[in-house]
Amino acid sequence: MNDQQQLLKKLNRRTRFTLFLVWIALFFTAAGIAAGYKNWLRIHEKAKAGLAGIAKIQQEIPGFAKKEQVAPLQKAVTQQLKDNKDYVKKSLVELRQIQQSTEHLAQSVYKQVEQLTAKQGSSANIKMPSVVSDWSLLDVRFLLQTANQVLLLKQDKQAALQALEMADKRLVEIGSTQLLPLRKQISQDIALLSQYKLPDIAQLSQKISELQQSIATNLATTKKHTKVITVEPPLNQTKDKNSILNRLKQTIKEAVVIRKFDQSLNTEMDAETQQNLSQLLSLKLETLRIMLLQKQDKNFHEQLASIKKILKRYYPESLVERYKKDLDDLDSVNLAPVKPDISASLKRLNKMLLTIKPAINPVIKENK
Repeated sequence: MNDQQQLLKKLNRRTRFTLFLVWIALFFTAAGIAAGYKNWLRIHEKAKAGLAGIAKIQQEIPGFAKKEQVAPLQKAVTQQLKDNKDYVKKSLVELRQIQQSTEHLAQSVYKQVEQLTAKQGSSANIKMPSVVSDWSLLDVRFLLQTANQVLLLKQDKQAALQALEMADKRLVEIGSTQLLPLRKQISQDIALLSQYKLPDIAQLSQKISELQQSIATNLATTKKHTKVITVEPPLNQTKDKNSILNRLKQTIKEAVVIRKFDQSLNTEMDAETQQNLSQLLSLKLETLRIMLLQKQDKNFHEQLASIKKILKRYYPESLVERYKKDLDDLDSVNLAPVKPDISASLKRLNKMLLTIKPAINPVIKENK
């Protein structure tokens, strides 16, 4: 009898343990089903929103190609094009009038200058000897040569302008009506050179420095650190929280994690990798400054494209948008603009000197 009681007790213990295991298995199964159901509900809501959007688009599609709806739009666009065409035509007429008026004023001023020069030459008490005058023309020729050389070799716009203006001033001092076509050509070269725009190297270098410092500062602030926050339970619930069942529930809640995978790669990198990447950007910006100082236009733009690519690939979109305008402004700079040809006045002077018979002709032929 005792053996049977002991056997029954063992069976009861085993039965209770088996039931405990079954309940645990059922609990895990229910927790998994709940988590899956939660995710399914979220997906189902998104699917319903997508179907609603599709249905709305399907309702609007039949109205896209209706003639009564397209016709007013087409009429408005046609009217807008007509208005723009009339405005452009009117602007061209005004510009043509301004051009004709400017040409008339230029011709009037040129005639007045010719008359004043003739009066100046006739009213002079002492006439300059022809040889001295011709040697003065050599000074003008030297100034014109200097203007062409400093523009070609040093790209110094201001020095070239000053040389042209000094040459014109020297011609005024000579005071001969025969030199007026040369003065007119010099004025055209001055106007052509004034339209020549060179990049401001100092300002662009300062902008790169500010960009380098700003990017380094913002990269340091974009490093995100995770922090575990522990919430202390109330004192009256401490006992319940320490039970096996509640611990299992808490473990399952913490195990269900929804992670967004479209974040920037910068949040997944360690501190050393982020520091290396920051140093790489700083080095590329410093190299960009060197290319700017050396006026390497092609390499300058390629380096900018590389910097944009690194920012777009490894850093959040907000940081990329913050520096997009500054980088685009740098990318729009032309470090090698086409230099204007200001040699027309020098060529005209050389032809004039070759027609003169004094002793300076051998000098012109030797320097030609």
